[in-house]
Amino acid sequence: MKLFTRFLIVCLGLSMCTCISPFVADVPESVDGISITANLTTQKGLQEVRLYRPAPFTNKGLNVPIPKAQVWVMDNQGQRYDYVDDAINKGWYVPKDRNFVAQIGKTYVLHILTPDQQKYESNPETVKEVASITKVYSEEIITDDIKIGAAISGYTVLLDTKDPATKGDYYRWTYLHFEDLVYCTQFFGVPYGQRRETLVGLTCCELPCWDIERCFINCTNIMSDALINGKSITRHPIVSIPNCAKDYYIEIQQRSLSKEAYEYWRTVDQLSSNNGSLFDTAPAAVRGNLKCTSDPKEAVFGFFEVSDVKENGFFINRTQTTKPAVFTCAPYPANANPLACAPCVESATRTKVKPKYWIK
Repeated sequence: MKLFTRFLIVCLGLSMCTCISPFVADVPESVDGISITANLTTQKGLQEVRLYRPAPFTNKGLNVPIPKAQVWVMDNQGQRYDYVDDAINKGWYVPKDRNFVAQIGKTYVLHILTPDQQKYESNPETVKEVASITKVYSEEIITDDIKIGAAISGYTVLLDTKDPATKGDYYRWTYLHFEDLVYCTQFFGVPYGQRRETLVGLTCCELPCWDIERCFINCTNIMSDALINGKSITRHPIVSIPNCAKDYYIEIQQRSLSKEAYEYWRTVDQLSSNNGSLFDTAPAAVRGNLKCTSDPKEAVFGFFEVSDVKENGFFINRTQTTKPAVFTCAPYPANANPLACAPCVESATRTKVKPKYWIK
């Protein structure tokens, strides 16, 4: 009787499984509208405009770049500055005059004409001067290791600056990390002269070569001087990094913001913090200071940010420590083939150009 009961339960279970259809979420592969990310600063090399059709929901729903648009900036004196398609990154635009930078006190408006003849325009944005970075430094992150006790597992990069006496100052901090490479490609395989599969790589055909790392997740690092007006800003965190047996190089940008830009980034930060499931509002879907003048009903996401920028480069020595260390970086590859190499291809994430403050 027990055997018959078990058999009946199994049969019922199988019949239920065969009757249940798999759930397929009905989500769009694209989102109506346009996403515009634009930065105009007082530093050379930081001017760019990125144009995409946002499609954030499926694996096919990567943002679609918009090339061959007409992009230009007008200042409050009637001067026009044209942009051209970036040679490397599709959908990115850079100034035709590579020496073009914003000037403190001037007001700028961004204009865009896409290939489908849609016209976009930003609100006027005025450049406000930002304070200089007083100091950049790092502090060790100490954790308890089961074997060796208190040990260094990483570092926190911090900075100090002095807020001016004037009220209404807003800040945003960004950074770039340049990692000098030995291997320009990595994959799982069998190292040269060995038999066991592991992480391997091919050395770069051209050296030096650097990977460029930017922050992409929870990167909204902003501040208002509402509570600290005229005082020093100390120990402001920029990024926490792992501990590796090599030095770490970082370039930090301290940017001025308008009040509207600050509110935009604060909204992005709030949405990013809440973005825990598929059905939360996507952080990219935030409207800023841009509009479609040819079709006012079209959704326009993003912001035209105009900033004064103060920048510092900084090295962290991770090889000379006073405490035991636990290495928390990704594993280092073995050489797959000493007779082969991989090219150092210029892109948004890789370069052969020496970083600005690289002193080695």
